[in-house]
Amino acid sequence: GQRNQSNNFLMDGATNNDSFNTGFVLRPPPDAIQEFKILTHSYSAEYGRNSGSVVNVVTKSGSNQWHGALWEFNRNDKFQERNYFVPSPQPKPKLKQNQFGATLGGPLKKDKLFAFGYYEGYRNTKGSTQNLLVPTAAQRSGNFAGSTILDPSTGLPFPGGIIPSNRISPISAKMLNDFMPLPNSGANRYIVSPDVVDTRNQAGGRLDYRISDKHQALGRFMWSKTRQETPKTVQPADALAIAKLMDIMVSDTYMFSPNAINQARFSVNKIDAQPAVTSGLTNAAYGINVPNTNPLAPGLPSIVISGFPTLGDPQQPFVQRNNDVYQFTDDFSWLKGKHSMKFGVDVRKEHMYIAFINRPNGDYNFTGAISGNAMADFLLGVPAQFRRTTQQAIQEGTGWTYSGFAQDEFRFSDRLTFNLGVRYELSKPFEEKENRIVVINPDKQSTVQPLAPKGLLYPGDGGIPAGGYATDKNNIAPRFAFTWDPTGKGRTSVRGAWGLFYDTLAGQGDLFQSGVLAPPFTPLLELNATRANPFLTFANPLSTVTGGPSLFPPNLTIIGWGPEFNTPSAQHYNLTVQQQLGDHLGLEIGYVGSRGKNMPMFVEINPIIGSARKYPAFALLRPTMSIAESWYNSLQASLRMRPWHGVNFLASYTLGHAVDHVSGLNIGGDARPVLPVTLGDESTVQAMLAQEKGDALFDARHRFVLS
Repeated sequence: GQRNQSNNFLMDGATNNDSFNTGFVLRPPPDAIQEFKILTHSYSAEYGRNSGSVVNVVTKSGSNQWHGALWEFNRNDKFQERNYFVPSPQPKPKLKQNQFGATLGGPLKKDKLFAFGYYEGYRNTKGSTQNLLVPTAAQRSGNFAGSTILDPSTGLPFPGGIIPSNRISPISAKMLNDFMPLPNSGANRYIVSPDVVDTRNQAGGRLDYRISDKHQALGRFMWSKTRQETPKTVQPADALAIAKLMDIMVSDTYMFSPNAINQARFSVNKIDAQPAVTSGLTNAAYGINVPNTNPLAPGLPSIVISGFPTLGDPQQPFVQRNNDVYQFTDDFSWLKGKHSMKFGVDVRKEHMYIAFINRPNGDYNFTGAISGNAMADFLLGVPAQFRRTTQQAIQEGTGWTYSGFAQDEFRFSDRLTFNLGVRYELSKPFEEKENRIVVINPDKQSTVQPLAPKGLLYPGDGGIPAGGYATDKNNIAPRFAFTWDPTGKGRTSVRGAWGLFYDTLAGQGDLFQSGVLAPPFTPLLELNATRANPFLTFANPLSTVTGGPSLFPPNLTIIGWGPEFNTPSAQHYNLTVQQQLGDHLGLEIGYVGSRGKNMPMFVEINPIIGSARKYPAFALLRPTMSIAESWYNSLQASLRMRPWHGVNFLASYTLGHAVDHVSGLNIGGDARPVLPVTLGDESTVQAMLAQEKGDALFDARHRFVLS
């Protein structure tokens, strides 16, 4: 019942989390994995960081004998059915995939030093069929016969729906000629299957050293490199995405006595990625008077023509991303009588460098609002909207997380066992290197940036710490579970658990959200034209903006932290009954539920009242507030057969219902609240939340699995 951003990935007990978007960093091949464990609910106090599932992968180690493996998997288009939508004259889209690799492990010194290594390569070439709507040859020349096309200069229809050739923008004509293909299927469809090439390489090695019977050490290194090339269709250049990943871990395990063991780990994982590369073309070459605002992303504007493919370079090219996570953990296990105790600490430093370049070359929207037809608007060079940042800043920030736990598995009797634990987590917000983040509070004026419109605050302003919000220091997470054998025969088991789990914000929802649009560092200018006032032009959309570049241009779009923030959390609770049936079958049925609180979500606070915005200095004003909640209830049942005559199976069924106010925090991927709120007026907040409450995007009412 938790967001997909709330999972915790571990590799040999150390972090394997992408601190920007919450996914995993490295995924070794199956032949390099010894085992994996997935904890879905109400796990013990030694696990934290997130309120969703925990996935722990244990890598293989060497042994006293040399063992290895080779593999090659192939897929191709020989047995692949032809795509139904590809016209018959065109060849069948290509498919060629090879996944190959090897492992080798054994002793470097018998009974003392063991090694294990692996390599895997992946090559995939796949034709990706695109069925694009393109203008007809007549429309490209301005002929929209049969349609009413209004002349922006007079408001009257062009005779016969034909735009005179001298009224067609030379910019539009060149764009169409260079990037928009003519139809090759029917009157207005262009179908093509360019070959997307995906190339990946990964390798890793592990050394296990048995220093003595009581003392062992482990060192592990993993590396991966990926490159994906997507040929252009209507874009100005081929798309290219590159990433290099690395993970290093060392651990030390010492046995003080047969019932007291300590394990310390230190790990580093790194991501060096260029998710997008721009074309390098210039606006000036096409007659567009919009200078580039960041040399890392030279290219053309993003051009949206409603109903047609988007032309130009990406609107927000993600040209560079670096993530570094440093972690130290220490766990001490102690057995004493009926108690199995464990204590531990976890310290993490996370660093991010984010070059997410927001509209560095501008973006245009041609919607048909001016002439009545989106393609006619484009030919006439009269956009309905233009946006551009007046300058760009690269975000670079660091955050720290400190946590500790204590737990005790207490065997009260042969029939009853308790698991008691408590965890404490202190997550400090990311602090941007140059304080380039913004906090939204419409009632206050900044003294750090005195030219900023009222409502924008910055680190250093009264009550605004370096991370934008105060560190939440009361995150104590108790855990409780029990296992009871009601009959004493070992054939029936009743299990129950309750726990409180805190959720770490991804960098995407923390540092990134609060700085990506923050003026004066990355101010976004938005201009909107109407049929009554079609003042924007393709060639010079900034002609009506007076003066030089403004650090705080009008009609700002702002996303940042609200005045307060509380760490997201979830309560997990479950009660299950397990019953052995015969000698080989086991039946389990139970209730599993969770309740999330303080989940972050965007809130709109700047509605249009009459004909003007409530806060006229801004277009959209969306603080992130920790006010959303979630609810999950489920009936879960499974029937498992242990191996019998070489056969075993597991049948599982879940009847579940996930409800929430918002299913994630992503600047581009989730719907915004419909109703605006007034900060300080709780009734408007509750009205908005009532409007947003509904089935979660990941709600799956029924799920049945048989294996």
